Amino acid sequence: MKSKASPTATARETSAATLFWGLTAQQAAILAAIVIATIAIYLPSLRSGWVFDDWQEFVDNKLIHSWSFVWNSFRYDSWWFLDPDHLPQSAYYRPLENTWFAANALLFGTHPAGWHLAKILLHAVAVVLCFRVAQLLSGEVAVGLIAAAIFGVMPAHAGGVVWASAIPEPLSTVFELGAMIFLIKRKPGWWSRGMFIALILYACATLTHESAILFPAIVFAYVFIFEGDETGTVRRIGKALRVSAPFVVVAIAYMCARLHALGMNFLFGVPRTATGALILRGFVVSMPHYSPAEVLMTLPVVLVAYLAILTMPEMAGPTHAVEWITHPAPIVFISAASLVVIAAVVLIAAWRSPRRRIFLFCAAWSLFTIAPALNLNALWWLVDDRYLYAPSFGWSLAVAVAAVQIAAAGSTARKAVGAAMAALLVVYAISTMRTERYWYDDVAFFERCVEIAPHESDYRLRLAGAMNKAGDPEGAAQELRVGTTLEPDDVHLHLKLAQQYKMMGRELDFEQEFLRFNQLSEARVRQHRAAENSGASQPAAAP
Repeated sequence: MKSKASPTATARETSAATLFWGLTAQQAAILAAIVIATIAIYLPSLRSGWVFDDWQEFVDNKLIHSWSFVWNSFRYDSWWFLDPDHLPQSAYYRPLENTWFAANALLFGTHPAGWHLAKILLHAVAVVLCFRVAQLLSGEVAVGLIAAAIFGVMPAHAGGVVWASAIPEPLSTVFELGAMIFLIKRKPGWWSRGMFIALILYACATLTHESAILFPAIVFAYVFIFEGDETGTVRRIGKALRVSAPFVVVAIAYMCARLHALGMNFLFGVPRTATGALILRGFVVSMPHYSPAEVLMTLPVVLVAYLAILTMPEMAGPTHAVEWITHPAPIVFISAASLVVIAAVVLIAAWRSPRRRIFLFCAAWSLFTIAPALNLNALWWLVDDRYLYAPSFGWSLAVAVAAVQIAAAGSTARKAVGAAMAALLVVYAISTMRTERYWYDDVAFFERCVEIAPHESDYRLRLAGAMNKAGDPEGAAQELRVGTTLEPDDVHLHLKLAQQYKMMGRELDFEQEFLRFNQLSEARVRQHRAAENSGASQPAAAP
């Protein structure tokens, strides 16, 4: 005969069964293990130093230690401190990014370990929020745990987590995930507490990174897909419009603040001079403007590259050898056809699934968060891992839902899925630890960039500068020599190599290289004049 449990014991069992968010003690322990594992994977980056933009943004930035730095960052563009007398210096309006930098400077000074630790902890927060949103959308703890594990160790996040300057993407994603949680849990009515907090968090996301501007479309998609209980598509659309309207108002307010800070010329991106050059951080950068047709040809290649980074761990890195497509080429048609086939297969599989709603939302989330990064003419790099930080939540959730759905087929399927997920996470974790070393310092960063894109002279010039700074002038000279071999007509490489020899006291090498520089410069001038004369005389030429 079984004895009755005491009321105290029953209360303890009930409390243990639902610690928080409906989690059992075992489930909470698994979530904690995922967070701890994520932190542990990134702990080696505490030894990393400063890389690329870090130097200008906060290491050498004397204004960052004053309170006016934060205040002026709300009034002007994010790079205003470079030359306050000539504004704007960029097309970036991210006041909370500079607020993060100011807070880190106050807490850690110029010691990089503290800055890296803060970013690791922020990523851990994003992992927890990823779990919670996935749990709320799917109604299953297992889906949330798998999604959080994938999101936590994904190699594509290495740059966003390790690179101190790359704070806008993870920070804005944290705000967006938080806004989703409060949106899902809100009570009925426009002005409920949950709705108000969601709007505040969304406002913070826009003030961190401009890609959050499309979050109202995600809200519309969520309400239409999950809350469209009314009969008829029109009523579902009406409800989605009503709920997303306040977020649209916040987006408009952000654009007004952006207009006030940047002016009309910088409102929608980086402006160009009459010759098509970019104006970037106070400098005119020679960079051609590509036609809509060229953008359309390049876009499939860029999307395939992003899919490769998500699915193939070794693809992650500081740069990618993706170049503009200016003429119809086989790679364009192959990439476009691949995207169509992949989209068709995924659409058919998702539509046949009883979880089609959540798959549709995953697609909407990923699409609307990656869309701003597809404004190719406004980008310095066509493909950048950081732009996948927010979209990868949709990917992680879709994989988690598919895994749980397959595992439900039986014990054999469950074991197979468990083994596959374990193998995937191990591969992800190893690849992430390998990838994060590329952000150790400027030398490691640009060495990897040169390795991926050896014909990109800008990377080689920056690597030579980093080597000189690290006390390795011979290594710098060697890199420049290799560059002139690969690109024998590059004037800048020959000039920098001549300057390098001069600095090293190698007068004969300097004279020879400087002579080569002069010859190339004169040849360019002659070509330019010939082109001008040819153009002027062309109308009079015989047919």
